[in-house]
Amino acid sequence: MALCVPASVPGCGGENYSAIDDPRGEVNGRSFEFVSTKPDGTEWTFRIRGNSMWVGFVEKTKSGELGAIQLSTKERKKLWELIDMVDVGGRKKGKPDEEHGTVIMRMREVDEGEHEARTVHVSRRTEDEDVIALANYMIDLVEKHKKVSPAF
Repeated sequence: MALCVPASVPGCGGENYSAIDDPRGEVNGRSFEFVSTKPDGTEWTFRIRGNSMWVGFVEKTKSGELGAIQLSTKERKKLWELIDMVDVGGRKKGKPDEEHGTVIMRMREVDEGEHEARTVHVSRRTEDEDVIALANYMIDLVEKHKKVSPAF
């Protein structure tokens, strides 16, 4: 017969466990989509939810997907910090840039059980440092995990 004695057996005590900041498996929470389109039809799509980033592309007549990337805790935290810095909710909606291409950013948040989505358009020629930093970090993640350099 096994008996748990909290004072003498590690792991059996009444420790106070708190929730960790780990959104793995999060299917009904925030999500973010970043789509870069060029005038020639090239398009790269990044979808982020929790600690997962999915990547797909269309280049000329070829389309495909690189699939999902499971992010480390450090990568996830940095990526979501950069997404928050872009502040989709605080931006003007913008408009597509037919001449230079457009970045479409869509943030979906859950507020008291209701889903709220906000979409903004930014020219690919933006000088916005937050958008550029986010794009560069997503490129770095794809290069690291998939050994491919997104051309957007």
